[in-house]
Amino acid sequence: MQELREQVTTMLGVMQRQEARLEQLQGFVERQAAAVAAAATESRDPLAPSARAPEAAEGEGVVAVSVAAVPPPTSAPPTASGSATLDTTADEVERERALTALMKFMKFKPPTFEKGKVEPSAVKSWVDSMETLFEDLYTPEKDKVPFATHCLDKAAKVWWKRLKRDRPSDLPPMLWEEFKRKMFGNYFPDTEKRKLKKKFRKLRQGDRSVADYEQEFSHIIDCVPDVVKDDADRAEWFLRGLRPWIYRAVQLFQLRTFAEVFNKALWAEHGDAHVREERELLAGSQDKGKKRPGGSSGCQSSSKRPPKYPRSQSWGRGPQRCPICGDRGHRAPQCRQRQGRCFNCGQEGHISRDCSARASSTPSVASTPAPPPYQGGPHMFPCQQGVHWRHASRR
Repeated sequence: MQELREQVTTMLGVMQRQEARLEQLQGFVERQAAAVAAAATESRDPLAPSARAPEAAEGEGVVAVSVAAVPPPTSAPPTASGSATLDTTADEVERERALTALMKFMKFKPPTFEKGKVEPSAVKSWVDSMETLFEDLYTPEKDKVPFATHCLDKAAKVWWKRLKRDRPSDLPPMLWEEFKRKMFGNYFPDTEKRKLKKKFRKLRQGDRSVADYEQEFSHIIDCVPDVVKDDADRAEWFLRGLRPWIYRAVQLFQLRTFAEVFNKALWAEHGDAHVREERELLAGSQDKGKKRPGGSSGCQSSSKRPPKYPRSQSWGRGPQRCPICGDRGHRAPQCRQRQGRCFNCGQEGHISRDCSARASSTPSVASTPAPPPYQGGPHMFPCQQGVHWRHASRR
C-alpha cells in the first residue's frame, strides 16, 4: 500500500509539472501570435502623401519633387532565444510523457533478462513476455526498445551498452524488430539453430504424453520457424514422431492440418487410457471374487473327494486317470482297490449305475460330442454296468 501511495504521489507531481510546462508553452505561442498580428496591421497602413516643393515666386517655374514613400516597418523574425525556449519546452514535455509511460509499464513487473550465455529458450520466452505486455498496454513503437532495455540486467545490460556504443550515431533510433534481430543473433547463433534442426528431425514421442510431445515439438518450431515449410509439413513431421499404434490410428484419416492431427492423436491416447482403465477394473473385480477369508480360494477343489472320472474328454485319447486311486495307466475295473467301490466316482456303498454323481455329470445327447471314426483297437463305451472296455469290430 505504501508503494502504491508513493507511485500516486510521483504521478501527481509529474502531472503538475506537465501542466506548468504546457502553460509556459501556451503563453509563448500567444506572444508569438500577437507579434505576427501587429506586424500584419502595420503593413496595411496607407502610404504617406508625397511632399511638395515650396511654392516658387510668381512667374517662376514650378518644379515638383516627389518624395519616396517610407516603407512600413516589418516585424522582426523570432529571435534565437525564442526558438531555443520552444525546443526546450517540447523536449521537457516529451521527457515527462516518456517517464509517465515507463512508470506505468514498470507497475506490471515485467520480467528481467540477465543471461550471459547462449540459451535460446530463455531469450525466446523473455521476448514473448515483453511483446505480450506491449500489446496489452498499447505501447507505441518508439517506446518499446527503451522499455525493454530498462529490463536488462547484469551480462545482458553490459551487452546492450556495448551495442549502443558501437552503433553509428547518425542512424535513426533503434526499433523493436532490429533489437530482436540483434538479441537473437547474440543469444541464438546459427550453431544453436543447426542443433535444434537436427534435434527436430529425430524428435519422437517415446514414453511421454501427446501433449508433452507437442509442447517440445512446437517450441523448436517457434525457435527455428524455417524447419517446416507450411502447416501441412508441420502436421506430417508431428505424425511421424507419434507412437507406432497412435500413428497407425491417426494416419488412416489422411488429415492435412496440424490442428486436426494433434486433436486425433489426443483422442486416440484418451481411448487407449479408457480401455486400460476398464481392463484394470475388470481384473480387480475378478481377483476380489476369487479371494476367501483365511487365504483360501473358491476355485480350489476339496481334498476329501477324489477326482471324478473325466467323461467330457475325447473317447480313447490318452491315458485316463482312475477314479478310485487316481493313478494313470488303468481303469476302475482293473484297479486293485476296486473292491466295494463305485467305478464312476470311486466312493464306497454303491455301484456305478446307482451313482448320483454320474447322473448329474452325464451330458445330454444333444451336447455330447460324437465319438471319432473307428480306427481299430480298444474303445471305451458307457453302459448301465459302469465303464468297461471291449474290442469293437467294424460292422
